[in-house]
Amino acid sequence: MKLPHIFRRGEKGQAMVEFSMLGIVLFIMIFGMIDAGRAVWNYNTLSQATREGTRYAIVHGADSSDPSGPGSGYYTPPSTDTKITDTVATFASGLDESNLTVASEWLDGSNQRGDTIKVTSSYDYQPMFNFFGALSFTLTSSSTMEITN
Repeated sequence: MKLPHIFRRGEKGQAMVEFSMLGIVLFIMIFGMIDAGRAVWNYNTLSQATREGTRYAIVHGADSSDPSGPGSGYYTPPSTDTKITDTVATFASGLDESNLTVASEWLDGSNQRGDTIKVTSSYDYQPMFNFFGALSFTLTSSSTMEITN
């Protein structure tokens, strides 16, 4: 049954109003999922790069021809080794190096075979779609291994 023209007068823009209200929520959810996916990808990249930096440190111990850590020319106490930092940055492809921080800690105080190294990396994540102002957070990953060389 067709309604008289009098009753349909206010319904002309109803679909547009409903879509504008629901569309905003829909787009915020889509962009939020994209940013969440980017954050997971960045964390995975950071974790892998941190493991590679730790691996570099364990094969470049005191007995190596080009050692890293305490006693080497690349080491600045208490927690910086430029070779390890460069290795992490190399494997952190796609991440902004200016937001990346790497700290190396020799838990036994030296880089001798059998000692332990811990590499911790932090990355300041900036969302692409920042609806809430200055929203950012820090992703952190650490890896601990025993020096083998």
